[in-house]
Amino acid sequence: MTLIDYLKALNQLIKEPSMNKVFQRLPLFLVAILFITPVFAGTASAELGDRDELEVWADVAEDIGEAPGYEDPKDGKRKWTLRIGYAGGVSPEYEGSDDYGFGSGLNLAGSWRDTLFFKGKTLGANIIRQKNLKAGPILAWTSGRDEDDDDNLEGLGDVDSSIEAGGFISYRYKPMRFRLEARQDIDSGHEGALVELSGGTTLPFDRALLFVSLGTTWASDDYMKSYFGIDSKQSANSGYKKYNAESGIKDVKVSVTSGYKISARWRIGGKFEYKRLVGDAADSPIIDDKNQYLAGFGLTYHMGSKFIPEDQILE
Repeated sequence: MTLIDYLKALNQLIKEPSMNKVFQRLPLFLVAILFITPVFAGTASAELGDRDELEVWADVAEDIGEAPGYEDPKDGKRKWTLRIGYAGGVSPEYEGSDDYGFGSGLNLAGSWRDTLFFKGKTLGANIIRQKNLKAGPILAWTSGRDEDDDDNLEGLGDVDSSIEAGGFISYRYKPMRFRLEARQDIDSGHEGALVELSGGTTLPFDRALLFVSLGTTWASDDYMKSYFGIDSKQSANSGYKKYNAESGIKDVKVSVTSGYKISARWRIGGKFEYKRLVGDAADSPIIDDKNQYLAGFGLTYHMGSKFIPEDQILE
């Protein structure tokens, strides 16, 4: 049976009357997963480091911002939009850890004429903006990593926070969505590059209740060395053997997002993600668990201008 066959079967299952009520409650289920995840994934810490906390809730906010029931399809017809709220998530202390912590903070996103946008940790522009296709440049903040985040990182030094610059291409053809994003560190952090590819579908096909996505990430030599490699100095300070992590695919993942429209302006959304580290990333001596989990939620208040007349909408 192919992946498409599985999705069709799942779509048919969701449409069953007995299952439909279950999936209508999915946002609350995902919020519950937020607190249950540490129990199954490992020992939860009280909280993440300040920088990691910011990145966790920013990632969660970005992903659930486009979840069925959470995003507003009419936003593209407004001159400006703004979302203000709260987002939080449970995630590993560092990529590869088996200890988990909670991060939360302000959920802020907005757009102008569906051209300029910011969400979570990303600022960008839809230079190409067609019905199903969008593309343009982006700037993204990344938190880096502190050796104080976990005992396993002692002696490895810090990876500084930085700014990444790059671009994206996204394509939607109901019920499918695809996205390709490439970013290069332009500050003094990991100094590497990432390429992320993802694709998925809304389910059920005829009335979206959730979005299921598959994705993978390619990382450059510099990125892999910063986060997974062990050089001579680090080896002497930490006790780990030297390890050379080279460029390649570092992970594959599957995620589920959903949202619920509480009122005309209030939305609640949730996300659950499973990621498997692979290749040189998985073989690094600092990895405690190749299986990584993330769960999160967001609650936001939506506002925006009146609709732009059709003849004034930018093409």
